[in-house]
Amino acid sequence: MTYCLGIKVNEGMIFASDSRTNAGLDDFSVHSKMFNYSVGDRCVVILTSGNLSTSQAVFHSIESDLESAVITDRNLNICKDLEEVADYVGSLSAKHSKIKYEVSEHGDIDFGSYFIVGGQIQDQSQKMFLIYPQGNFIECSENNPFFQIGETKYGKPILDRIINLDISLGDAARAALVSLDSTMRSDLSVGPPIDFLVYKKDKINLDIRDKIRLDSPYFKDLSDMWHDKLQSSFQELPKFDWE
Repeated sequence: MTYCLGIKVNEGMIFASDSRTNAGLDDFSVHSKMFNYSVGDRCVVILTSGNLSTSQAVFHSIESDLESAVITDRNLNICKDLEEVADYVGSLSAKHSKIKYEVSEHGDIDFGSYFIVGGQIQDQSQKMFLIYPQGNFIECSENNPFFQIGETKYGKPILDRIINLDISLGDAARAALVSLDSTMRSDLSVGPPIDFLVYKKDKINLDIRDKIRLDSPYFKDLSDMWHDKLQSSFQELPKFDWE
């Protein structure tokens, strides 16, 4: 399983994803689910969950289109806005999942993948999109300032309570890490290291990047403090009359 998260607030965007993949309870491996690109007047971040072979085929196609000496119909440099980037990624996802389904002898396998795409092109607004396996997509909005894909339920409560467009980028980043921490505690198929990226609006670069492990000093302190605060807050809840 996978857990990827994208948050968009007024100050910028946060992207985070675990990197655990598994083929069974005792067969775990590590594979990045984040692709980032920052060249010239644009920066783009892509997170993915779902069928790993489809996701990696999409990433490979994106890289091949960028490196190709032959002029392609579309690539991340040619797209005129983030909507076109989302449509481009969605079309690649639908194409590769269809190809894999047609050549597979196992019709019960789901080859679909979800993607979160966010970024900014100079002189345009920062944007974030959720792309479905069929290739269609929706944009992050004021009423829905974050997207989750993969194992979403364990990390959602903190986001619902904390995330809004006006909170600081630092608070959004902390909420993202608490969300990942909560998910990893409850689901062993989601695990470190965490690919973590902070984008500051209008900066058009992706300089704030990290690969966070369970023993990374900041993450360990944050996780321990969150656990302790939850425990102490629980003990302070009002008592029943019959206690």
